[in-house]
Amino acid sequence: MNQSMAIDDLVSVAQAEAMGELDAPMMAIVLSSDQSYDLPIHSLETDADKARWGLILRAAREHVEADAVAVLYPAWTTVRRKATDEQAQEAQGGDEENPEDDKGPIDTLFVQLHTRERIYWRGFEQIRDPRHQRIIGFRRIKALSSDYDRDNAPNIAAWLSSLFEPLPDEGVESDVDQELANLLEEPEVSAALYPRQLRSLH
Repeated sequence: MNQSMAIDDLVSVAQAEAMGELDAPMMAIVLSSDQSYDLPIHSLETDADKARWGLILRAAREHVEADAVAVLYPAWTTVRRKATDEQAQEAQGGDEENPEDDKGPIDTLFVQLHTRERIYWRGFEQIRDPRHQRIIGFRRIKALSSDYDRDNAPNIAAWLSSLFEPLPDEGVESDVDQELANLLEEPEVSAALYPRQLRSLH
């Protein structure tokens, strides 16, 4: 998989899903070698939600032997840059190029691509129609766009730290493996584990 191309494709998918909507959908895409599988995520508000969905995505990834998982979600963020002395002097006269630095939280769409070695993270401000508040465009936030080695991932991504943990030895089943098997039987997961073009037949 060409990872730089994959993250660009995922950004396009995420923006297309959100365009014209009041809220961007929260979802995961499990990327196997020849198909992609969508899993709508209902909530990541609590630690319990994150733990549950971390297991679901690991189960889904193992089920289709995928080498990558993407997570797309909206969030409110506050971006602050560390200004140099020269920038600080310029800011006294007003900073028109970075108005978000002086405002409150930014309505943001995040796109994450998790692979075995790296995490690719992109953040975009969601531009809304002032009248109807629907999403009409996106502006990339450079301060929220980074790549990480999996071992150096920020704490906010810790709920997906076990995504690529190795399978147990053949014939050995742990409590976690049984929980993963049970999660795969849940309707919201089993219905999602079909390629897009086959899902209408399921």
